[in-house]
Amino acid sequence: VNPPQLLTEIASTIRRFIICSKEVAQALALWIAMTWFIDVIQVAPLAIITAPEKRCGKSLLLSLLGKLSARPITASNITPAALFRAIDAWSPTLLIDEADAFMKDNEELRGLLNSGHTRDSAYVIRTVGDNFTPTKFNTWGAKALAAIGHVADTLMDRGIVFELRRKLPHEKVERIRQAEPGLFDELCSKLARFAGDYSEQVRQARPPLPPSLNDRGQDNWEPLLAIA
Repeated sequence: VNPPQLLTEIASTIRRFIICSKEVAQALALWIAMTWFIDVIQVAPLAIITAPEKRCGKSLLLSLLGKLSARPITASNITPAALFRAIDAWSPTLLIDEADAFMKDNEELRGLLNSGHTRDSAYVIRTVGDNFTPTKFNTWGAKALAAIGHVADTLMDRGIVFELRRKLPHEKVERIRQAEPGLFDELCSKLARFAGDYSEQVRQARPPLPPSLNDRGQDNWEPLLAIA
């Protein structure tokens, strides 16, 4: 696998199906690659897919992430208990659609998503069973949220924002369901090989971080820049 060529191919594939800028596609390619390196990074920024109105391709992009990310699970609604149990059991890339509809007043769910931002703090404790045995659950992993407008500030602060817009009359994109057979399987195979070959380099990478970002912003971008 040639990593620069692979990342360019992923970014080009995104723009085949989604209306977005070149910069958004490049950052998405790095976030997708990050899901395959999740075992060697220390910060897992949320992918926050947002748009000012409906029909901008948010759900479509989430579906595309599901075809390219490591161990994807997509949900249009999830309870706090299901969230930490699913992450602890399956270590998925969790893709949550319609986040603006069901997370607005759910402080517990937001807290759980916040807890999974850094590897060291990605745990919650709940009592389990008839004896109420204290049990530790892991919340570490890659997560993407799709919503109209902004989600809670604490989530925005822990995420990389991918803003979409509606397609203009002269713009054309292909339909994902009409993609050539094997396209996404081949890209996933290459991503798996990329992660297998370069995990140690990414683990040890210390990329220069843009001074224009605050500390949290630098944390969010560090794993993507390490891969880049």
